[in-house]
Formats: sequence, C-alpha cells, structure tokens
Amino acid sequence: MDTMKDRFRRMKARNFLLVGFIAVLWGVLTFLSPHFIKISNLLLLLQQSSIVMVAGIGMTFAILTSGIDLSIGSVAALSSVMLGIAITKWGMPVYLALAIGLLTGTLFGMFNGILISYFKLQPMICTLGIMSIARGLTYILTSGRSIFVTDSLLIKIGNGRMLGVPIITIIALLMFIIGYIILNYTFLGRCVYCLGGNEEATRLSGINTRKMKTITYSICGFCAAVVGVLYVCTLGASEPTVGQGLELNATAVTAIGGTSLLGGVGSLVGTVFGAILIGTINNGLSILNIVSYYQQLLLGVVIILAVLLEQFRKK
Repeated sequence: MDTMKDRFRRMKARNFLLVGFIAVLWGVLTFLSPHFIKISNLLLLLQQSSIVMVAGIGMTFAILTSGIDLSIGSVAALSSVMLGIAITKWGMPVYLALAIGLLTGTLFGMFNGILISYFKLQPMICTLGIMSIARGLTYILTSGRSIFVTDSLLIKIGNGRMLGVPIITIIALLMFIIGYIILNYTFLGRCVYCLGGNEEATRLSGINTRKMKTITYSICGFCAAVVGVLYVCTLGASEPTVGQGLELNATAVTAIGGTSLLGGVGSLVGTVFGAILIGTINNGLSILNIVSYYQQLLLGVVIILAVLLEQFRKK
C-alpha cells in the first residue's frame, strides 16, 4: 500500500513533468510564432490563466474530498450579477457590493456542502441541480441582459498592473497561497485529505466529517464568487452568460495537475501548473489563428490523457 511519502513523491514528479511539458510547449510556440514569447503576450497568458486558476483551486478542495462541484460556473455568474445589482440598482458602495457578491457564492457553496454531507446527496447530482438553480436565478435577475458596471476600482482591478504584473494574476496567486496554507498547514487541510482517503475512518476518529465537508464546499463557493468578481472587473459588466463551461476547465486543470478524481491525493501546485498549461494551449492556438473549436477538442483530449496517466501510475 502506498504511504503518504510515496504519494508526495509521485505528486512532485508529476509537477516536474508538467513544468517540463510547459517549457517544451513554450519552445514550440516560440518557434512557430516569435510573438508568443513577447512579455506583453506572456502577461496576457497569465491573466487569461488566472480565472481558471482560481476556479481550479476551489475545485481541488472539492475533488480532494472525493466530490466535485459542477455548479462553479453558474455560481460565479450569479455572484457577478449580485455584485452588479448591488452597485447599479441598490446604489451600494463598491466594498459592500463586493461583500454581497462574495457572500452569494459562499452561501451557495455552503448549501452544496449541507446537501451533500447532511442529506447524503451525490456530489455530482447535487451540484448539477444547484448549477441549474444558480443559472436560472441569474437569468431571472437580469432578464438575460448585461448589467454594465463602471466603478473605477473594479476597472482598475481588471485592467491594472502592480509591479508590471496584472492585478488579476496577483489576486490568483494570493488565492493559491491561502489555499496552499489551508491544505498543508491546518487541521481543515488534513481533514480534506482524510475525507478523500477514507471518510468512514475519518468519522470514526472523532472528526465531524459533515462540518468539514460543508466548510470545504463553502471554500469552493467562495472561489466561484471570486471568479465572478474577476469576470466583472475584466468585462466591465455582469454578464449572465459568463462561466459556461467553467466547471469543465476547472476539472481539467485539477486533473492535469495530478489531483485524483477519486479523492485524497493532489496538490494546488499541480493545479496552478495545469491552469498555465491550459492557458498556454488556448493562447498558442489564438496566436496561430487556429479556430477556437479546436480548444475544446484539445481540452477533452488532455482530460482523458490526465486520467489515463493517473490510472497507469496506480498499476
């Protein structure tokens, strides 16, 4: 039976493999198009990868517990709409509006956690239902129309830079640092891994597994809300259609990063590299003027390959 040390060694090797693959891919894209390696494009790549990185961080927490959150894209859209409504219709200050947007996603994540942990609903079915509810509420609140937000602070977050780095990327890195600390240096983080490894043994050891799982999904909901805020900052509007397909991208970067879809094994470091890999593929295809349909095709192929690699590693 594998020990935690063996699993950590394999995760570390997986991360090195990812970094090497990204480096080779960067070299190939630079050869095909010198524009790829320009600083302006690399910063754009990081900015484009940041949103799916934040979503992937939340998804990693859910998958580590042997669960999944298919509602993350719809919750992000609803959070962005609540932010837009709070500013434009309720006349709230931006800081209070941000709190409402973030609280919306967190509460939906908590609701997911309660249904899954206390009512024993299957994570996939439960979050699929919440996905439909959140998206429906988004369209009801907006009547399917955009809510334009012109607040200077949000625009600065979406388009500004700090020390030459996009502010959105800095926010994503802060989310990663906080998530990394939680998973690796807190009691909650140990519980997340234990839940994915053996939930029944975790419960018998005296840990309140229901509470821990509810907190975990609340974190995932909070990450979805952050994504919704970043969408508003980037687009300058609350769009009811944003976040469609985000659950696929978030699952992809998590699986590519080495997090087992069966739970209990994985790391946020791998998720970050997975997000950069997906961002590189999308950016590279755009630079080479390859139609966007191929991005979805490649994304599906990459997910299958990541799962196959995980299966071969277990043999």
